[in-house]
Amino acid sequence: MKDPASAKINLAVYNPDLGTNYPTDTGGRIHFRQPSDRDATLVIERLEMADEGMYSCEFATYPDGNQEAATNLTILAKPTNDGTAIVVKAGPAEVPVAVCNSANGKPAASISWSGNVEGNASYVTTKNSDGTFTVKSEYKAVPSGEIDGVQITCSVNQQTLKQPAAIPITLSVQYVPIVIIEGYDDNWYLGRDHASLTCSAKANPSAKSYTWLMNGEAVPSSAHVVGHQLTVNKVTYAVNGTFTCQVTNSLGEGRAKMDVLVREQEVAQSSNARAIAGGVIGGILALLLIIFLVGFFLHKQQSGAAGSYDPKRRVFGTGNGAPQPDYTYRPDSDSEKGPSVTVTPSTTVEGHHSGEAENLLTSEPHDYENYKSREGDEEEGESGIPRGPVVPLPGLHRDEVQMEDDMESQRDGSIISKRAVYV
Repeated sequence: MKDPASAKINLAVYNPDLGTNYPTDTGGRIHFRQPSDRDATLVIERLEMADEGMYSCEFATYPDGNQEAATNLTILAKPTNDGTAIVVKAGPAEVPVAVCNSANGKPAASISWSGNVEGNASYVTTKNSDGTFTVKSEYKAVPSGEIDGVQITCSVNQQTLKQPAAIPITLSVQYVPIVIIEGYDDNWYLGRDHASLTCSAKANPSAKSYTWLMNGEAVPSSAHVVGHQLTVNKVTYAVNGTFTCQVTNSLGEGRAKMDVLVREQEVAQSSNARAIAGGVIGGILALLLIIFLVGFFLHKQQSGAAGSYDPKRRVFGTGNGAPQPDYTYRPDSDSEKGPSVTVTPSTTVEGHHSGEAENLLTSEPHDYENYKSREGDEEEGESGIPRGPVVPLPGLHRDEVQMEDDMESQRDGSIISKRAVYV
């Protein structure tokens, strides 16, 4: 039975002895699936909105009487959605510019709008005779040429839809042409070739004609007009004035003006261009200065590290009691090997006769510098000071004494080896 609490419409009956019966004519859409005293499943084909309601299944038993249970059938309807633009003329008042419909849906759909056009939306929901709903939404905005061709989106959300249905709508606003003149660079000078102006227009409906005027009259013969472009082959004072471009469509006429100043000579560069060029040049110079300073300091640091060796300080000590490392002389080859001579922080020389060598090395630095391998020689040093006689170290071989020939005095009083490599 359908709607047992109110109309109580009998739809299907089964009796084990008498068989099946369908009291209500449904065109065969409603019937038992497999009628028996154990299965009373009801099948509804080609579901209609009128089939929605409360259904009750009743068993007549003996001797316990009738047993029944009820269930509610809810029917959903997928809506049909569409959206269109409303063609309007430009004006100051807010009017509907687009409409979106969601028809014959159940439950009623919800509609939203998105886009870069400022406006407001209205909604109207209508319940149809079959229980479905139709929702209509209008988007209202102030119509102008700026929103013509702009796209907005109508989104429909409803229970039967897996995701909201997005409907793009391109607005259509009719208006008189919006005109601008381009191409003037404020550098029209006497004798310039091919100076031109371009008339650009935005219009709905499309522009039909372009007309150029100068100071309200026809353009001079030196100016040639082709469509929306005006060209002056050779600039003279005849084109010094105000140019006007008029554009018309079916709604009316739009116009724009441009004042042209003819100069005696060419302007080399505008102030903006000079400012940009100056900024670029300044940036390049600053970058070069930074690169130079970085390279200079790196070179200075490397030079300082490479030239920080002080032979005099390392051989004779710093004079402040700080310990110094040992420096040991070794011959260049095996054939020249002999007793080693080691200079230590205590300024002693180790060899065959360490005592005599110690007396020599503990003398003043200039005495050590004046020492020569050839006995009896006496010369002037690089500083002009006469060198003393050469006194050989007793007991040392000549190869060992030749080590002293390897030492070269410097102008600052220090000595360095001619062959040794200092790191």
